[in-house]
Amino acid sequence: MSTVVSIPFVPILTVMVDYGNAPFLWLADSPESGGVGCNLCDGTAWDDSFPLSEGLWQKFADWAIEFDRTSFYSGDFNADSWDWLAFHARGLQLARWLKEEVGETYRVVYDKPCEDPNYQINERTEILANGELVPLPSLSSAISAPIRFCRHIVSGGQTGADRGALDFAIEHGFTHGGWAPQGREAEDGKIPLKYQLVELDHGGYRQRTRRNVLNSDATLISNCGDLDGGTLATQVFAQRLKKPCLVVQLDHGVTANVVAQALEWVRQYEIKTLNVAGPRESKRPGIYRLTRELLDQVDAANQS
Repeated sequence: MSTVVSIPFVPILTVMVDYGNAPFLWLADSPESGGVGCNLCDGTAWDDSFPLSEGLWQKFADWAIEFDRTSFYSGDFNADSWDWLAFHARGLQLARWLKEEVGETYRVVYDKPCEDPNYQINERTEILANGELVPLPSLSSAISAPIRFCRHIVSGGQTGADRGALDFAIEHGFTHGGWAPQGREAEDGKIPLKYQLVELDHGGYRQRTRRNVLNSDATLISNCGDLDGGTLATQVFAQRLKKPCLVVQLDHGVTANVVAQALEWVRQYEIKTLNVAGPRESKRPGIYRLTRELLDQVDAANQS
């Protein structure tokens, strides 16, 4: 006769920012708690009943209040200078310190807020006693998600086609990323921080282009006019790295034939991570709009 071993429930402290008094810590103290549990700490005042030191509470409060003041939900908020990557790095460090303080008395989980366009990437992460990060399943209820022509869109962040693809991804709920040149360099200055690109430690446009081709399943080039400069280099890198690559000429706009061609191609290669490249805006005025329009129509055709 087998013996069933009952594993005791360990209360869960979830680090997750929200609006209204800058709440940042939630407690699920029983299996029936559901979700992240009830709010335990916010940024208003310290209480000695909290399961963390006053010094650590203050660090959490500063972090949460900074988020609370953003008003992402407001149409007046400009996300260009908000650095989600740095925000999460700071939050994860705070969660590590929390785990050091509470030990094995609690599990500690970091949960990204839904305001982050990339919240679905490692949405929930448990912090172990040794500092290791372990991805956890999402707590989000199962909803009917649209059928995507890919899962993840990357680009190099330059003006024009690159940003057309990134803005499309953010607007339509695709996760996004990619590599940016050292210094987040672009023709109009630094690439806005709202684009969650990883900056190269060393290297410029060419190195960024190669890395994005290499780390993607395939590359879609949105182009007008001759294929030259960095756009041609993208195609050459794809050929050398034996990665699927489609050049879409938009000289006559986004036609039904162009959309059908692009959709057939992404379905053929069952692309999960799509690199989108093309000319900068100053070189091919209008390429930003055309790239967004192309992806818009491919997405719509894929769901029809």
